[in-house]
Amino acid sequence: MDDHRSSFTLNDQDAPLADTLGVLARRQVAARRRVLRALAAASLASPLRALACSIIPTETGGPYPGDGTNGPNVLTQSGIVRSDIRASFGTAGTALTPGTPLAITLQLVSTNDNCAPLAGYAVYVWHCNASGQYSLYSSGVTSQNFLRGVQVTDADGKVTFTTIYPGAYAGRWPHVHFEVYASAAQAVLGANAVKTSQLALPDATSREVYAQSALYPGSLTHLDQTPLASDNVFSDDGAALQMATVSGSVATGYAAALQVGMAAAVGSAGPDVDQQGLTGVWYEPASSGQGFALEVYPDLHATGRGFLAGGWFTYDIAPAGGVEKRRRYTFGGEVVAGTSTASIPIYVNTGGNLNALPVTTARQAGTATLTLSSCSSARFDYALTDGSARSGSIPLARGTPNMTCSMTTSRPTNADFALSGAWYDAATSGQGFIVEVNPSAPVLSFAWYTYAADGASLAGASGQRWFTAQAPYTAGTRSIVLMLYETSGGVFDAGTPPTQTTAAVGTATLTFQSCSSATLIFEFTAGANSGRSGTIVLGRAGSVPAGCAA
Repeated sequence: MDDHRSSFTLNDQDAPLADTLGVLARRQVAARRRVLRALAAASLASPLRALACSIIPTETGGPYPGDGTNGPNVLTQSGIVRSDIRASFGTAGTALTPGTPLAITLQLVSTNDNCAPLAGYAVYVWHCNASGQYSLYSSGVTSQNFLRGVQVTDADGKVTFTTIYPGAYAGRWPHVHFEVYASAAQAVLGANAVKTSQLALPDATSREVYAQSALYPGSLTHLDQTPLASDNVFSDDGAALQMATVSGSVATGYAAALQVGMAAAVGSAGPDVDQQGLTGVWYEPASSGQGFALEVYPDLHATGRGFLAGGWFTYDIAPAGGVEKRRRYTFGGEVVAGTSTASIPIYVNTGGNLNALPVTTARQAGTATLTLSSCSSARFDYALTDGSARSGSIPLARGTPNMTCSMTTSRPTNADFALSGAWYDAATSGQGFIVEVNPSAPVLSFAWYTYAADGASLAGASGQRWFTAQAPYTAGTRSIVLMLYETSGGVFDAGTPPTQTTAAVGTATLTFQSCSSATLIFEFTAGANSGRSGTIVLGRAGSVPAGCAA
């Protein structure tokens, strides 16, 4: 890592910080929900499953969102704001989609305000038809837009959609997708969703519906082939916060209800940006396998004047390729207490070698603004000035449960979480690690931002490399064995393509000797670095967070 007089243009007294601060691959999505297992046995007395008003897990909106992130954008079409979503709208036709009637009621509540209802939010709902087809995407229905619609929550925080019971298709448990936006105006733009998740439907009801084999061809077979424990979205916690309460019958139709807990009211003041609790992995669910890691050094320069550093792990633009198309940027700048935004320059490092000299120096490649709406949601607006003219806005969700971030002036601490942050070997400045220790997940993960073994001889950014690592975590542990992963095949700021893969390529043991010193022993057993191993003596980049205990 460079002294950040060269990489972040800060004051002389600043300690060295990581030039690049990482991302967690798609496997982090599952770890984020393990903490919810304990809630699975909670009371189901409320018809809206009010499980202690917990934050509903964030899920992928793909592969058929219709919101412009991966294909067409139905949200820009006149007529999308409607409660009855059974037929297509506009010029796509008016015939009702066949299926057993289902009314879906979602209630949005604030987990920061005693489960108070959230009025005025826009909710976009979509799901497959009885045959497992998605309008806009599936063969034969690409000109249709049925089973998609937007409603705005009422004074009770509720929206209700008239639809049909979705079928089950290969590989997935019966479900309904939804996105939450700050307003109808935001929804019809298809931008800056503040929550993306899925509603699960119960086994017994699904079997009643799918017994109508002529209407739901293959659904019963698919349900048997993919039990809840095997579903790639709901399996980790049994859909504890996503399983709808359903009543009714095949003869009369069904009603499904689900409470959707959200961390903060959109439009309200976001959290103070000058707090260490924002440290950790953030990502956009629609483009899992790439994302961001943040670390905030509160009051680094003076009381109320801290520093935010971050890393952006991504890929080159399309077409997708192999490991040579992985890309990484860093960003960092001063933050001011009492605000929820940070304007920061973006940097890039090239010309290094894996865990070896030379030291590399960052050069500016653009600018960005990070805007926080809660401790678990944010937006990253960027503009690159590296000649590519790329710019965009990326909605972000925290990859793991919030540990110590606060919406008030309180600043809680956690001895394990305080080990999180940027770590590096000063001898190979320009590369390093961003670690997150999250006992609530419970998981320890890191992103390793480095280079190819011969990266200095490769052209520019083609020599950049990054890896991720993850392992279950027990509070108080200070030596952890992790799996190393390599993700490739993605595309810059785009939905997760079918070409993207994540493979285990080795192991690493991370040992904390203190809150400011650690050792990483690594061994690659697969991939281009197979057979390479080593020991890296690490120091913390920056000051030790309050509450840390090693």
